[in-house]
Amino acid sequence: MRNALFVPRKIQTNRFLFHVSHPACREGIQKYGLLVNEKSYSEIPAGVYAHNLLTEPDYHWYPFVLIGDYDPGCINDNDPLKLYDFWRIDTQKIENNWYIDYAGRYDFGHLIGYDPKDMYIYTDKDVSIRALQLFRLQNDQSWQFEGVKGAVHYRGIGEFRPYIE
Repeated sequence: MRNALFVPRKIQTNRFLFHVSHPACREGIQKYGLLVNEKSYSEIPAGVYAHNLLTEPDYHWYPFVLIGDYDPGCINDNDPLKLYDFWRIDTQKIENNWYIDYAGRYDFGHLIGYDPKDMYIYTDKDVSIRALQLFRLQNDQSWQFEGVKGAVHYRGIGEFRPYIE
């Protein structure tokens, strides 16, 4: 009998979700998409796990919550967040059902200090490469340019954006 904790509950998600992975997995994801992780030995459902958030990645995202004493205010080139790939999933390009990841919710909720409700989610079907776009935390970029009447304008793009190899 399955643990009542893991009874799937279908939910509506944001249009865009994010799956976190190590860059060592990038080639396989670019070739096959995100594949369901089969765990026949576990009570945790087999699936593709993601974050249902509208914010940029921070240390409340898995696996960063496991870092512990790392100071999130100290962002530099050694920032662990910059080591990971973030695959943006466009849910309008696939017909997957999404469910609350109760294991993630209960395992990490006490570490982040609140109940993350539907922050951690999963689907029980593979995610096609046509629904994926690779994002990474990169160095800020900015530039100045002169306007028509001599005014100087400033443009910049943030750290979290699509990644082009």
